[in-house]
Amino acid sequence: MNTSLRKLATAGAVAALAVSSITACSNDEAAGGGDKSLEIVYWNYGPAAETGNKATADAFMAANAGTTVTLTPVTGENWGTYYANVATLIASGKRPDLMVISGEGAQFVHANNLVRPINEYLDKDADAKAITGDIAQGLIDGFTVKGDVVTLTYGWNNMVVYYNTDVFKKAGVEPPKADWTWADFEATAKKLTTDTNKDGKPDTYGFTWASNEIFPGIMPWVANANGNLTSDDVCSATADTPQVTKAVSFLRKLITDGVSPAPMPMSDVFTRFQNGQVAMFGAGRWPIGTFLPAGFKAFDIQQYPKGDTYKTVFGGAGYPILKSSKNPDLAWEYQKFTVSEEIEKQYVGTPEKPGDSIPSRRSLAQTISKVGVPPANSDLYYDSIDKQPTLVPYPAPAKYSAFESTVLRHLQLIFAGEASVSDGLKNMQGELSSIVTC
Repeated sequence: MNTSLRKLATAGAVAALAVSSITACSNDEAAGGGDKSLEIVYWNYGPAAETGNKATADAFMAANAGTTVTLTPVTGENWGTYYANVATLIASGKRPDLMVISGEGAQFVHANNLVRPINEYLDKDADAKAITGDIAQGLIDGFTVKGDVVTLTYGWNNMVVYYNTDVFKKAGVEPPKADWTWADFEATAKKLTTDTNKDGKPDTYGFTWASNEIFPGIMPWVANANGNLTSDDVCSATADTPQVTKAVSFLRKLITDGVSPAPMPMSDVFTRFQNGQVAMFGAGRWPIGTFLPAGFKAFDIQQYPKGDTYKTVFGGAGYPILKSSKNPDLAWEYQKFTVSEEIEKQYVGTPEKPGDSIPSRRSLAQTISKVGVPPANSDLYYDSIDKQPTLVPYPAPAKYSAFESTVLRHLQLIFAGEASVSDGLKNMQGELSSIVTC
């Protein structure tokens, strides 16, 4: 999945004000009669956004003679401001049929009455059972809010541990096994931390994590400590619970023990990993879009080590049908098309041009290893969500921009040693109490 689909943010006060003027004007309207046109809004984060959405739209029009799909780019500094701008667009009288959202936006679009849930289509459409039967239940649950299925997801990423096979081999360390524990992980990371020039600073660190996002940062550890940053209804913060404290304390200890450097932006993680300066890091499938074109193949993956439990942490994207749609039935056909074999094959890719997301259809995801796209353990991507419990809900309150920035700011103080774990999480909880509300 590209960077845009990983940046987890939803809109704040601006969007809430905009949505307050929106009514469900089209909720009971006809499907548009003979109209065979659709308008889709998407976050215009860069050239890749236009290219990807256009490819899907063109393929849909080619497969459905007489249909017209118009793509409307919407600006935004992140997912949050994009959602706000879409809400404002609809409030001004525009009536798009679908929008692109990340999985973490499901709470926002549902809470602000922007989307038409697809439960009725799933119940009545003859194709739906075959489609959903080929999609892991966790992916459906991840886009379900209060019983309403917001959308089918076309591509997703989970969190796994990447390890540099050359670094492991040089250190004489066995590759990690699926049943490894936090204690196993810590012992492995210590073995991989080396100071070859004896200057008192490691030349290779055992592990690091991203400083600029919580998804590839602390969330896998929090989940595997059997915790979360919000309550199950995403209405209150739970940042200072024993489970979160355990996870953050574990990561802080990796730094103080010298087996991890301070967290860094993901782009720096990629560089150090390829250079052998970091032996392990956490991410989804998207790193292969950087590694393989650069000719770097000395890596494999394993699931995160088990703590008090093991849960798969994941995020995805989809095209929910908007209540502003004049043609919801055709919009449903488009949403189905985004999970068709034709589209899902794009996420598999080839060894020369790999996809950077995991197809949501199990049957297509299972072809990744068969067509030879690294890493060797690529079947783990889908197995992790098919065979393991999942973290649902992802902690993504409606004010996600403020939520994530607050979490990251306090974590930076903790990991820099400027605040203790207990004080830092207590202060984080205090600020989040007014941000995570329903």
